[in-house]
Amino acid sequence: MSGLSKNVEEMLGRLAENARTEQDFVQTLSEALRRVDEQLLRDVRNVSLQHELRREAILGELQELATRLCALPVRGPAPATIEQQMMHPGQAEIEPPMGIPPVGADWRQAAQNMNDEFDFSFNTPRH
Repeated sequence: MSGLSKNVEEMLGRLAENARTEQDFVQTLSEALRRVDEQLLRDVRNVSLQHELRREAILGELQELATRLCALPVRGPAPATIEQQMMHPGQAEIEPPMGIPPVGADWRQAAQNMNDEFDFSFNTPRH
């Protein structure tokens, strides 16, 4: 019987050692997963921040473009210089051509006009 109890004690010792080793492995795996999760969270936050910065830059560019489009000068004759006015005192100023909107016209209306022109050109039958 003493041989059997000695074998059982050895088995219990090995089982306890294996349990400690397995527990260490589980603890190490847990720490590694926690570090990977933290890195993934940092990466996701970084991507989100970069996206927001790009979005803000694009929005700023679009707003600047819209501002510039609304502030385009009307094409027409250049203002007369003093010398020109003195040479032709009776001549009236030339009106800008029809269809050119005044300075500061609503950009939404201009965009709609462009869409109307595109629709017309794409809807015409081709021969």
